[in-house]
Amino acid sequence: MSKVLGIEVGSSRIRICEEDYKTKNPRVYRSISVQTPEGTVNDGILNVNEELVSAIKTAFQENRIKTKQIVFSMTSTKIANREITIPFVKENKVKDLIKANVSDYFPVDLEQYEIGHSIVGTLENENGPKQYKVIVYAVPKLMASGYFQLAQALGCNVVSLDYSGNSIYQVLRRHCDTGVQMVVKVDESSTIITILQNQTVVLQRTVAYGVDDAVSAMMEMEEFQKPGYEEAVNIFKDRECMNDDIVQSLSYLINGIARVVDYFTRNNGAAIDKAYLSGLGGDFKGLAELISNTIEMPLVPLREIKGLQIEKFFKDKSFGEFLTCIGASLSPLGFMGEKEKAKKSIQLMPDEKDKFRVAGLFAVASFLGAAVLTATSLIGLKSAKDENVRLNNRITELAEAETIYKEYLQQKYTFEKLAFFESNTVTLNNDLVSFIEEMQKKMPTSLNVQAFNADLNGVSLSVTVADKKEAAKLVQTFRTFDSVAGVEVAGMTDSGAVMEGEVQEEEPKVSFTVQVQYKGGSELTPVPETPAQTDGAVDTTADEEILE
Repeated sequence: MSKVLGIEVGSSRIRICEEDYKTKNPRVYRSISVQTPEGTVNDGILNVNEELVSAIKTAFQENRIKTKQIVFSMTSTKIANREITIPFVKENKVKDLIKANVSDYFPVDLEQYEIGHSIVGTLENENGPKQYKVIVYAVPKLMASGYFQLAQALGCNVVSLDYSGNSIYQVLRRHCDTGVQMVVKVDESSTIITILQNQTVVLQRTVAYGVDDAVSAMMEMEEFQKPGYEEAVNIFKDRECMNDDIVQSLSYLINGIARVVDYFTRNNGAAIDKAYLSGLGGDFKGLAELISNTIEMPLVPLREIKGLQIEKFFKDKSFGEFLTCIGASLSPLGFMGEKEKAKKSIQLMPDEKDKFRVAGLFAVASFLGAAVLTATSLIGLKSAKDENVRLNNRITELAEAETIYKEYLQQKYTFEKLAFFESNTVTLNNDLVSFIEEMQKKMPTSLNVQAFNADLNGVSLSVTVADKKEAAKLVQTFRTFDSVAGVEVAGMTDSGAVMEGEVQEEEPKVSFTVQVQYKGGSELTPVPETPAQTDGAVDTTADEEILE
């Protein structure tokens, strides 16, 4: 059984797991977490320097790690992904099919990218053939080369490269086997939200915030005696300390998660059955409850993974921080071009004969190549150093863009939220003042309003006018209002009517109720419309007939 090191180099933490490679039930032998030297990682791009190499080598020595095969899992906003569907071909033909059409998926200079893919589901079409649901990834070659450089400095071999989103999926698809389940993996400076339905990824999004803002806030607080980074992380793990300042520092993270959940709810029509919290933030006491209150659904820490049986190793600590490292060894994407593939060690555990054969060939090749390497190394080294300086300067120049992008995301979220709130406060009755002002301008002076009631759909008025002709004109006038869709008349009485040869009152008048419907409101009983007149005059004949 082959062993590998699953390694994730995060912005603040380097996580290492020694584990089985590509096995059904992998075993974890060791797990290590050390602080990342400052300035060595910028959005997934490594600055392979002495501090970074020394930190990892020291971790190897202190934990007696001898394994030399590495699977790196990368996290970066620069890694592009695209969900596609392809014909249901043999799995060994999927790569060639994607390669033939990759320019349609990513409109960039593909000479600068390495391509990988993950089959995340099979679509059963009723009226057509089956298809694969595939996520295709593109990682900058500059980023990938940094990991090969780091492995070489450590004296190790790169078995494969993986993307953290795929690493997480490979673990979760074994656990989230039925229904719709969401896992929120919160790390130092980023958060990956994965939603699966019956083991198939239906949504995976990255939020550009993590718990580092909360850790930094604690490090400045006298209340906690201004702890260092490691001490602050341990305080969050040991006790709940979500005071107002820390909650405020987490607002960008929580709002970003809420936006993804809201997007899924509005566009997929399926309710989330279960939601889990993992990653470094999964061990922060009180964070799950804080997020739950915002997204209005229970979010619980992920404490076990069905099918992996890793809980025994992590019985005294949480495995959430190492979720990506564990997944990297299950089914990594690759992301390696032909040159890198030729350089890497293909056989993880050669037998004794192969060991001697490889050693002999290596000795001969080393002797023959020594002269050439000696002649070219000085030139190549200077060129590499110059390029490294140029790239580091460029990274520094673009660092401000990340801050601007984060501010943009927050402002965009705030605007959308305010627009949502505004849309839910607008009602048809907002135009009531305008309706009354229009009545004052258009209604006859003889009109007497005895009662006035308004609701979200319209207005009901009890009115009195001089006669039926005046009443008909009143109905017609209401129909000219900009906000009115329909008018209904009910409960009419005529005090000017003649009964047994006598007029009922000295000052005859007509009383009735008018129900006016706003445009967009609930429908009223249809009222016959009066045909338009060629001379622009108001014809009251039809309404006089209605009032009879």
